[in-house]
Amino acid sequence: MKIAILSDSGTGMNQQEAKELGIYYLPLQILNGQTQYLDGVNIELRQIYDLLHTQAQLSTSMPALAWIEDMLDQIKADGYDCVICIPITSGLSSTAAMISASASEKGLYLKVIDCYSTCYIQRYLVECAKRLADQGFTCEEICDRLQHSIASSNTLIIPDDLGALKRGGRLTPMAAALGGLLKIKPILQLNEACAGKIDVLDKVRTMSKAQQKAIAIFQEAALNEDYVVSCLHTDAQGEGEELLAKLKDALPNCQFYFGLIGAVISVHTGIGCLGIQYIRRVEGC
Repeated sequence: MKIAILSDSGTGMNQQEAKELGIYYLPLQILNGQTQYLDGVNIELRQIYDLLHTQAQLSTSMPALAWIEDMLDQIKADGYDCVICIPITSGLSSTAAMISASASEKGLYLKVIDCYSTCYIQRYLVECAKRLADQGFTCEEICDRLQHSIASSNTLIIPDDLGALKRGGRLTPMAAALGGLLKIKPILQLNEACAGKIDVLDKVRTMSKAQQKAIAIFQEAALNEDYVVSCLHTDAQGEGEELLAKLKDALPNCQFYFGLIGAVISVHTGIGCLGIQYIRRVEGC
């Protein structure tokens, strides 16, 4: 069975990186007023960060239907028997539903995996799916292994910019203004328990306390060498490195990844955001 791996730019990859890995790639859209960008195609992450620094009023949207249809036509023309699709969680985007509907119309055998997250967890699953497909595992075997790991995963987000959350509808204008005045830092979670929707887990008074709380939650999960932990940031290199050091002290047996929060999520969390994720390692990867 010839298996194609399909994902979107929620992984943080750009189009070229996905191509080099042999992964079919759909760009999410980023809107700046009337200007439309295809994430990872005609705009890069650094440019998005630069726009966020200027307080640009950005918004996001799922891949255009025409892109989805063209991509599925290409996969079909390339002779694949099965498509494993790992998009940004359905709790944040309708991308999965649109891909499923389009694949059904075209008669493509499609398996959609909801990662209940995005960023590094999504990327890790995509890369593992490709490795397993290359090793000759069946579509069902790959999906079972991915879902087993997803069941033991979590994402915590600590935004610094409450204004971005307000614009995204996460906080009312009054709550955002009061939160900024009192220096309240919300801790947000994104996982299977909240159906892949961003939920407020806790609110503390300082970034330091927010980090302590987030690390304590990860420690309670009893993570060991079977887990990968990612520490991500939105243009906050120093703060991200400090958090990474704390994580390594608290979770000495885990494997770590350090990187940037992708464009689509950064639009909604703003500059200075920190994120940590964990996922059980996929069997065979």
